[in-house]
Order: sequence, then C-alpha cells, then structure tokens
Amino acid sequence: MLSIGGVAFGLYGFFHRWKQRRWLEETPESRVRSAAQGYVRLTGRAEPHGLKPLRSPLTGRPCVWWKYSVQARGQRPNSWTGAQTETSTEPFVLTDEADSCVIDPQGADIEPSERRVWDGDANPDLATWPLSFIRLGSSRRENHYVEEIIVENAQLSVLGELRTTSSSVTHAIEDEVAAKLVKWKADQAALLARFDANHDGRIDPEEWEQARAAARVEVEQERLKRPPEPPRNWLGKPSEGRPYLIAALSPEKLAAKDGRRAIAALALTLISLAAACYVLAHLSI
Repeated sequence: MLSIGGVAFGLYGFFHRWKQRRWLEETPESRVRSAAQGYVRLTGRAEPHGLKPLRSPLTGRPCVWWKYSVQARGQRPNSWTGAQTETSTEPFVLTDEADSCVIDPQGADIEPSERRVWDGDANPDLATWPLSFIRLGSSRRENHYVEEIIVENAQLSVLGELRTTSSSVTHAIEDEVAAKLVKWKADQAALLARFDANHDGRIDPEEWEQARAAARVEVEQERLKRPPEPPRNWLGKPSEGRPYLIAALSPEKLAAKDGRRAIAALALTLISLAAACYVLAHLSI
C-alpha cells in the first residue's frame, strides 16, 4: 500500500511541478501598468497593504505573509501529533518600477523568503502568540514549530489572474460620516453651539440625528470635490485550473527549483513502482 501511495504522490508532484514550470517559462513577464487583464506573470518587491504592519504570530518578525504549524511530540521516538496550522489571509502589495498591484494570497502556492524550524516549549525568538494558539506540549513533551514568512521588500515572482477594480479603495460613506462625528465630538463646545437647539447643555437623541444628517451632507459634498479614484490592480487565484503562484524567488531560480522538484517526484514514482512490482512478484510466488 505504501508503494502505491508513493506512485500516486510522485505522479501528482511530477505533473504539478512540471505544469507550473511550463507556465512560468511560457507566460511573458509584464509590468503592472501595462499588463493586460487576465493571466499574467509579474515581478517586483513585496510591501505591506495599509499602514498597520503584519507580524508573524510565533516570532513577531515583520512580514507581508506568514504560515505556521505546531505539533506535540508523540509517545514514540521522532513522532509528532496534534498538528495546528494557520496561514495569513491579509492582502499585500507587489511594486515594480512603474506601479503596484494588490496580491490576494488565498489559494496560492507560496514559496516563502524565510523558513524556521525548531523544537522545544520555550524559545527566545517567540515574541508574540496568537490568541487562538493552544499549547500542545507539556512539561515532559516538547513542541515542534515551523514558521514560514515573506519579508518586506522581498523580490517576488507571481503567476495569477490580474483584475482592475476601484471598489477596493473606495471607503464606505458611512465610515467617513462616523469619522467626522468623532472629530466633532472632540470639540464639545463647537458641537453644542451648533446642534444644542434647546440649550440644555447636552446633545439629546433628536439633536444627535440632526448632527448625523449634517455630517452626511458634508461628507457627500467633500466626495464630490475629490478627483476620481484611480482603478486598483488586484491579482488573485485564476480560473480554469491554471497555477496560482507567489514566490520569493526570481523566475529563473523558481523554474529551476520546480524542475528539480519534478525530477525528484518522478524518481519517487519510479522507486515506488519498482517496490510495488517487487512486492507483487514475491506475493505470487
């Protein structure tokens, strides 16, 4: 049974990696600004999306994407149980010389820029822990940690489907109204002077609704004066089963790595097939 499983796993790995390498070599590299809508290959630097930096849950390192897994040591030597795995889903940005593109990492085959593996219940690098993290080890059983990240400014190669939309950068009008009301509340004297109609020194519910309506009118007027927001490029998982790849490698190094992996998978297939034939031959004797 193990031999048959090795054949299946090896064949899947061979065709998956060979197909991915073929798409890498046959898809011409594009610039974000001039790229056509649809399946593209882009290269550039990784940058965070938004002002709040992303940090890896285990070591607290700044990054644009992370993935970790934790396992507890089993009863038998060199065995691990209770795997817990989580992956970030926050978008990040790829920037080339001319423009930028928002990358949605969900559904992608990702090659990280850094990978750390260590064992133990405590580690000096463990700066923060996710709220959902469950300590799998005990006083006599250590944990096994694996953390992968894409660091800021890493050189990226991506294969995916490019789309252009303006909805991703358009703030909801209600968010802007709420922000304006918070600003007005910070200046209570001006707020009372403007909306305390009965002069009782406070803003009652009816007066607050009038303030909300006034804030909405101001926001709508401000939005009319703004220049139209430019469309934003997004790259995500393609349709029709084509590879979706995000790699912290150059296209040449990535193609070479996929080629080596395809050959290794083919070798596993042949070895597993030979083992299966050997077992079947001896069972028939």
